[in-house]
Amino acid sequence: MKRLISQYLFLILGGAIILLGMVFAGINFLNHNPVNDRVMISVPGAKEVFLKAGKHHLFYEFDSKQLNLGVLQLKKEEKFNNVSSLVAVKIVKVSDDSEVVPAKDSSMNFTFNDTRGESLYSFEVVEEGDYRVEINPTIELPKAITFSLVGDLANSLLGVFKHAGIVVSISIPFLLIGWYMYAREARRNKLLTR
Repeated sequence: MKRLISQYLFLILGGAIILLGMVFAGINFLNHNPVNDRVMISVPGAKEVFLKAGKHHLFYEFDSKQLNLGVLQLKKEEKFNNVSSLVAVKIVKVSDDSEVVPAKDSSMNFTFNDTRGESLYSFEVVEEGDYRVEINPTIELPKAITFSLVGDLANSLLGVFKHAGIVVSISIPFLLIGWYMYAREARRNKLLTR
């Protein structure tokens, strides 16, 4: 029994490190997911928000329902096309009235329950603090539009992959030692059965 434990101990330990590390990375991402902490802004509207230093995205949110009927998939989206031309966005730091200029950026999107978000703008906050985000329509809109302000989603996802890489790197020596001990024991058993 002792020989069996020594044969598989490091393999089990390496596997446990990977499994627990991945579970921890997943839980950490779910608890610190920028989409969960998004700030909703209805148009026309303004909101004062505390922003940390770093990149932020302004998403256009709309209803997106999907019905899966096996072979047939139905998708219903209620959205405006070319929303960036329908609204004017102004972001101002409250303490000194300095304006942050958002850049057009459609590189990201998310789906959260039946709500879909498409990024329209991104901007960099150099100094954390209170900022006022104003969104006003440039024309009369037939219905309300909702925007959301989200922290750096890409950096958050990269953090999960970085954590996973560290966990795998830590487990590699244990897996190599386990593989060596398993191979040595298998060789010993093969020689004993001859």
